[in-house]
Parts: sequence; C-alpha cells; structure tokens
Amino acid sequence: MLQDQLNELLDSIKKLHQLLDDERTCLKEKSFEDLNLILSNKQKQLQIINASNKEISNEDNLLLIQEDRQLSVLKKDIEDNLMACQKNNEINGRLIELSMQSNKHLMQVLTQAKGKNTVTYDQKGILSSASLLGKNIQA
Repeated sequence: MLQDQLNELLDSIKKLHQLLDDERTCLKEKSFEDLNLILSNKQKQLQIINASNKEISNEDNLLLIQEDRQLSVLKKDIEDNLMACQKNNEINGRLIELSMQSNKHLMQVLTQAKGKNTVTYDQKGILSSASLLGKNIQA
C-alpha cells in the first residue's frame, strides 16, 4: 500500500518534470500558444503532489520508510526528482525574467522611436526634430 502510494507520488513528480521541460521549451522558443495549458497542468500536478505528500507523510509511514530498504530507496528517488524539478523551475523563472527584461527594453526603444523629441540630422548635417517612425503620416 505505502509502496504504491510512493510510486504514484514518483510518477506525479516525473509528470511535473516533463511539464517543466515543456515550459522551458516554450520560453526558449518564445512559442506561447501552449504555455497557458502547460501552466494549468503544472498547477494541477503540484496540487496532486502536495495531496499525496500529505497523505503519505505521517509518523507511522515515515518510520516504515526508514526501516524498509526498498522504501528508503524509493524515497531517495522521489527526493532526487523533486530537486531536479526545483532546479528546472528556477531555470524557467530566470528565462521569464530575461524575457521580461527584453520586452521592457523593446518598449523603451519603441517609446523613444515614437517620441516627439527625437533629434536627427539631414544629409547636410542640419539638426531637425523628427521621429524614427515618422510623423504626420496620412493614409
């Protein structure tokens, strides 16, 4: 019974690991079509993991795990997979930060480009006020 619960927990953690890999792929490729679904599934998987962990983590089960070699190995495998998930989640968080910085820089460039106080020079080197995106454009 306990071994089955631990195996189910390990399977859930492996599913989370795959979701984190999928999330990282979306972030790297800036392919956001599937990202909402991945984030939703990631949240569900975390809830499943937390519920399983609460169910398993009582004093009697912890004692059984310590006394049984096979259960101890399974517990170690679970811990190792959780650490890998945490590392992947940190990497994904960093990718999100970098993406946000890049978007902020792009917004600044676009804001500056449409600004009225942009200074340019014509072919004769005469200073003129203009916008990088043009002004007084009529359709």
